[in-house]
Amino acid sequence: MPKILFLAANPKNTTRLRLDEELRDIKEGLRRAQQRDKFTLISHEAVRSRDIQRAMLDEMPQIVHFSGHGDGEAGLAFEDETGHAKLIDGNALADLFALFADPTEFPEPLTCVVLNGCYSEVQANAIADYVPYVIGMTQAIPDRAAIEFAVGFYDALGAGRSVPFAFKLACNAIARTGQPAAEIPTLLNKIQPPTPTSSSTSPLPWGEGPGVRANPAEEESRTNAIPQGRTQLYQFLLRIPPAQFEMVIFDLNPPKGNISPGSAPQGQRVPELLEWLDSPIGPGLEALRTSLTNVLYPQAQPGPTGAGSRNISIGTSADGSAVISGDGNQVNQSYTINIQRDRGDGRG
Repeated sequence: MPKILFLAANPKNTTRLRLDEELRDIKEGLRRAQQRDKFTLISHEAVRSRDIQRAMLDEMPQIVHFSGHGDGEAGLAFEDETGHAKLIDGNALADLFALFADPTEFPEPLTCVVLNGCYSEVQANAIADYVPYVIGMTQAIPDRAAIEFAVGFYDALGAGRSVPFAFKLACNAIARTGQPAAEIPTLLNKIQPPTPTSSSTSPLPWGEGPGVRANPAEEESRTNAIPQGRTQLYQFLLRIPPAQFEMVIFDLNPPKGNISPGSAPQGQRVPELLEWLDSPIGPGLEALRTSLTNVLYPQAQPGPTGAGSRNISIGTSADGSAVISGDGNQVNQSYTINIQRDRGDGRG
């Protein structure tokens, strides 16, 4: 059952917001939703820094919703021990949420973060390196518009719609009020949502894979969706489907013996791949980013761009193994890889 953790903070020395109204209207929408029995909403008010980690540990949510003030690069405004504003920057929040977005730690990891506060796109960008769907605000957003956005978003999720659909409906909800704020929210989707397992109870249709930026006013290049840092690439590679990971391995063509065979767990092969890439004989992380772009977003590539580039295709043999083939200026090869998927505790 997807759990929504609502974190609200309105410090004493900040402008009063109607956070209680936002929470009430979200609850009302979920209560009347088609899938009302499949969502749990937990709320925490006057949230301090330590309250965030405690709430995350206690609830292990799939969606985190922050409602309050934002101050751009400085951070989001939570409360200190005296009730005054304490700003927490995007990197600190990203590192925290990354822990709970790790599918090796949580069967149903954190998958969506909504930052319903002014200028929160900065924090959203940092968090999106680890969490599949993150919503932030590109500028100051009026209190009324923020409430309309939140209600529209959760109305759609409660009706069984995907996160991208819910985002678009929420932006439209703002537009229908006549407020010029419908283009302020932005949805970042840099990494692949978790693949449901047989033990998953989540009814939530997360939508498309990585690279979608659903801001109606700004479509970002899909190649920019590939993470830059080594840690972010590690998390990214753990999340992509096994078949696509095999295509990346095939495209990079590491020397035999550097990477475990396809029968080994993906969690074992990812660090081996990164170690080889960073080694003196490896092509470096930029080659990995290029390969990921070729594999995940082939429509962005006009075709082979130089010596050694390949067109890659994947199919399935009669015994269920993946057959990957490719051709290029210097490569013409095909081989078969057995892919093992996590089937939970059920029969495969």
